[in-house]
Parts: sequence; structure tokens; C-alpha cells
Amino acid sequence: MERILIQIKNKPDRELLEKLLDEDFEIVTLGQDQAHPMDVPFDLAILDGPTLKVNRRLVMNRRKEEEPVLLPFLLLATRRKGTFPTRHLGNLVDDLIFRPLDKDELEARVANLLRMRRLSLELKKEHDRVVKLSVTDDVSGFHNTRYLHRYLDRLIDSQSGSGKFEEVSLVFFDLDNFKQVVDTHGHLKGAKVLREVAQTVSKVLDEEDRIVRYGGDEYVVILPRQNKEQAVVKVSRMQEALTSTYYLEKEGLNVQVTASFGVATFPYDARDKKELLAEADHCLFKSKSRGKNRISFAGMEQEPGEQLLEEL
Repeated sequence: MERILIQIKNKPDRELLEKLLDEDFEIVTLGQDQAHPMDVPFDLAILDGPTLKVNRRLVMNRRKEEEPVLLPFLLLATRRKGTFPTRHLGNLVDDLIFRPLDKDELEARVANLLRMRRLSLELKKEHDRVVKLSVTDDVSGFHNTRYLHRYLDRLIDSQSGSGKFEEVSLVFFDLDNFKQVVDTHGHLKGAKVLREVAQTVSKVLDEEDRIVRYGGDEYVVILPRQNKEQAVVKVSRMQEALTSTYYLEKEGLNVQVTASFGVATFPYDARDKKELLAEADHCLFKSKSRGKNRISFAGMEQEPGEQLLEEL
């Protein structure tokens, strides 16, 4: 049942509104002396002039919080010479109704405003669904490269000019000899392995971490606010999870895979997003060239880095 907040100073008007609407809606009425009379969920608010004047800032903030969804406000006004309640239309309220109240008119205006809210909620849901699809990889079910760039821009470019930088570690990894899996089991099962690999790695990640399918059997993992040492420890956990998991178990195939990893950290290994991506990719190439199934990171001196992993 939709909720209507009634904030009317005049008691007879308030009681009449409640009587006319309480059969079809859940009515919320709050005392006029409350500091935040609109800090409750509702689908429509009905205010009068005095209440709107007192709560002007709250109304503006509440409407803004709901954007792009419409949270409608209906103003109960009086027809008097020299008053212009229509000046509030669009900015603070979405419709007007004048005293004396007419039941049919009230019901029609309330129904219209609530219909507009429902439509805006549906549009928001559809918009969110389309946005999610636009940044979701069809094969893995996780994020795609469009999301990768947006997320990195948010983490890195937003810090430009501040003089203070939060570390961001980036991990490139791809599966070793994945072509053999595809050649042996086919492309459809290969695609399922890619999805299961992403699921395996995601279980190691924290809430702000993100896994992205970069293309083919290559992935990128974004680790916000994590330095090189923290990133390498987490990558070692990814590696262990990957190698200890059997894939295509439901098909009775029990496929095992290994992966090679490259790690770089902003701002120490790169000045911007482009350099960070390039450096992590370069470290992945090092792992491949050194025998696969290993971790390489920017600034690594010893080969292949097991000493650092043991120390961590």
C-alpha cells in the first residue's frame, strides 16, 4: 500500500484529508514540532503553505535525494487575492489543490501524482538494468572493460590535483594453456570455465575489489587502497584458489587450470591509469616468459618473487 505523508497545520483540513484517503492508502502524520518531519519513507506528501514554509529546505533535500525518481508533493492552498501558490510548482511541489476540498478532485490529483511516481520508479529500474548490462561481461557474468575504465577513473583521476594519493593496485592475470581446454572440451565448456574461474577469484576478493574480464582468458582485478605487499598477498590467495579448484565438475570433467599474474601499484609504478594498465600487463608478460603459473610485480628484483611472498 502506498504511503501518503500529511503535513497540514490546520487540524480540520488534516482530519478531512485523513478521512478521505485512509481507505486506499497508508497515512503518515507527524507532529508539527518534530525536527525532521520528512525523515520517513513515503510516496506522496501533502503540505499546506505554513508547513511548506517551515520545511522548505527539507522538501528540497528530500526531492533531491530521490532523483531521478519523482517524489511528489501536493500543496493544499487557498484562493486569495494577492497570493500566488503556483510559484512553488516545479521547484517545491508538483501540483496544487485548493480549499474547500473536493473528494473527486483530491482522488484524481493523488492518483495522478502516484502514477507519475510509479512510472519514474519503473524507468529508474529499467535504466539501472540497462546500465548494469552495459558494464557486464556476457561470458563471465562479472564486469567488462567499460566498467574497468570507469572504476579506475573514479579511483585515480579523481585524485588529480589533490597532492595526496590513495594507493590502487592492479592485477592482470590470464589462464595458462587455456587453448588446450578449449581444444579438448569445446568452446561452450571453455566459456563455462571462464565464468567459474571468475567466480573462484571473486570469493577471495573484498567488497571494494573488482574483477573484470579483459578479453579472451585474461582478467583484471582492481584492488583499491591496497599497497604492493597487500596486493601480492591477495594475488597469492587467488593463485591458490585457482589451482586448488576443479572446474566443470557438474559435467564430470574435473578440469584444473593455472594462471600467470602481473601486479602494479599506483602511484609508485605509474602516474596515471594508462601507465598502470601497461605496467601490470608488462608484469603479466614477465610471468609468462618465466615459465607461467607465477606472480610478477613491478620493481621485482629476484626471480620469480617467491622470497617476497615468503616474507609476507
